[in-house]
Amino acid sequence: MRIKDVDQVVITVDDLEATRGFYHEVLDLPILAETEQKLLFQLGKQTLVCQLPTAEGAQPAQPTVGAATISLLAKDSLATIEAHLANYFIKIVAGPLDRQLTTNQAHSLLINDPAGNLIEIKEAQSN
Repeated sequence: MRIKDVDQVVITVDDLEATRGFYHEVLDLPILAETEQKLLFQLGKQTLVCQLPTAEGAQPAQPTVGAATISLLAKDSLATIEAHLANYFIKIVAGPLDRQLTTNQAHSLLINDPAGNLIEIKEAQSN
């Protein structure tokens, strides 16, 4: 088997309205689809699916709200990201941090989404 890429990532949330506000308004991810139990966002070339633990269809063995970690690469500077998050009253959990990526260094901030999932936002730096 040869895996080509990631198609989608699914995380469990407990409040779709708060999730929509965070991912669409704060992180500016376009909404692809929405049901009473799921929100689908465009995340680069992939899809981020945010679903309630009661969503119909395939589910993890134990869907747990707030148990995911997602690392995002941003085009903006860390200062711009910090100011943007402050405008939305998003608490920075940790950072700025220095991180080693596979090909270069990055500075990052850690925040939580409304469900408690950990979101790392990285500002990529060239070597």
